[in-house]
Amino acid sequence: MNKTTASCALLVSLTLILASHVETQVIDGERIVVVDAVYFDLRGYLQERTTNLINLATAQCNTVEYLSTSNSDYSKTLKAIQEYSPPDSNSAKIVELARDDEWLWAEVIFNQLEPVVVLLKHTPNGLTIWDGAIWSGPTHPWRVKNTIEKYLKTKSPPASHRLLECVAPSPGVFTKR
Repeated sequence: MNKTTASCALLVSLTLILASHVETQVIDGERIVVVDAVYFDLRGYLQERTTNLINLATAQCNTVEYLSTSNSDYSKTLKAIQEYSPPDSNSAKIVELARDDEWLWAEVIFNQLEPVVVLLKHTPNGLTIWDGAIWSGPTHPWRVKNTIEKYLKTKSPPASHRLLECVAPSPGVFTKR
């Protein structure tokens, strides 16, 4: 077999193999790649990587601060979340808490409720949960950071978007099916 024939046979074989294992589906109005029944959010992955590169290049995340349990905003955030929907919210545990200026981003787990990401703001009345800026539950089959960021951006003003672009939920918390 000459090189041209072998190359053509290889190309045809690869195309047939890919066609039998790879497909795309539209879910929630967006296209996702499926390989042997395993979902890959290729678009979300590329968006996350692009955002990370831009953040590194522009150093726009330098103002974001991760807060520890000793910070006064930590206890205020926990109190605001626990008071949001008792009694189930009383078991709230903050997994991650970040701040950028007057905005706070909290990743929280509960005993009985789905995990959440909550956007809060310092206001004259104290620390409050921004109306509607709560993500709850898994994101499967979509990429976690991209999905939650996109949702919260629709529920919050542009002043909070830098914080949303700079933080990411903990691995595994929002990926269960």
